[in-house]
Amino acid sequence: MLLTLLPAALVSAATARSLAQPPILLQEPLHDQPAHDEAYHIPTLHESTVMARRIMHLSSISTLITTFPEPSRSDALQSSMARLSADEQVTVFENRPPEMAGTPIGLMEYYADCEPDTGNPTVLAINIATPYKNHAAGSNISMHVRWWPTQQNIYSTTSFSSSSEDDDDDDIPTPHTPAALPRFSLHGYLEPIPTLDLVTHLIPACFLRAHPDSVLWQPGNDIHTSQYMRFVVEHVYWFGGFGDRARIGWLPVEAWRNVTTDEVDSLRLPGERKHGKEECHKKEMEKEKARRQGWVHWLPSFGLADW
Repeated sequence: MLLTLLPAALVSAATARSLAQPPILLQEPLHDQPAHDEAYHIPTLHESTVMARRIMHLSSISTLITTFPEPSRSDALQSSMARLSADEQVTVFENRPPEMAGTPIGLMEYYADCEPDTGNPTVLAINIATPYKNHAAGSNISMHVRWWPTQQNIYSTTSFSSSSEDDDDDDIPTPHTPAALPRFSLHGYLEPIPTLDLVTHLIPACFLRAHPDSVLWQPGNDIHTSQYMRFVVEHVYWFGGFGDRARIGWLPVEAWRNVTTDEVDSLRLPGERKHGKEECHKKEMEKEKARRQGWVHWLPSFGLADW
């Protein structure tokens, strides 16, 4: 008798629990929501593209996904270790299982939005790092970036707005859960950034502003070979959140490239803090000043001490 009642009790409990959840967590359309309610407006392709560019501008941590190559013929290399660089010796002794060939791997990687006119993020590639070795061996590469303004691990299931006590937080029509917030995947290839572009766009200063700790592995360091590379974007996959109120799918790459800095600056993401125009302008001016003061220090590293 007990065994017979148990499944029914579980179903009843699950049903009661689901009724207590906001519809967004059930991923069901809100049919009774007025069609003119802006809170449930599904963004257009262009609006979604600007959102993605805003996320790329504000974030600086990504996941680079590549695939392992076929096992290298390292016998000849091992017989001439004395002629190999330190980076090459690490590659020889990686001891990767042969069956890993062709399987993907995703690893956290720094990036910075240092060429906003192009939409191509900047990475500081360490030659022995797995994503860059795989890419150099012929792997495709993609970059995943997510938006998560509030770092917490307890999520609201009873309200559609931010529960933060800070009045500067935007109210958002979904609970603050990672699943309800936007993310995207960039697909393309890496190419070295020419020295002239490094100087023109102040790439080192821009990257160091986003990642001060990367000073330890800047080009010319004594540990590993590194270089600045741009991730040339060819395709963009956008996942804006739950499908009843967000766009999910591929974004036109030309739209991605043609988003203006004014559009990026004027948009606010779910949960992003609000600032007055004067405060925003002041912060941007401070960033620009720090950027221009910092890049001069790195000219000698690129053979431009007298530039």
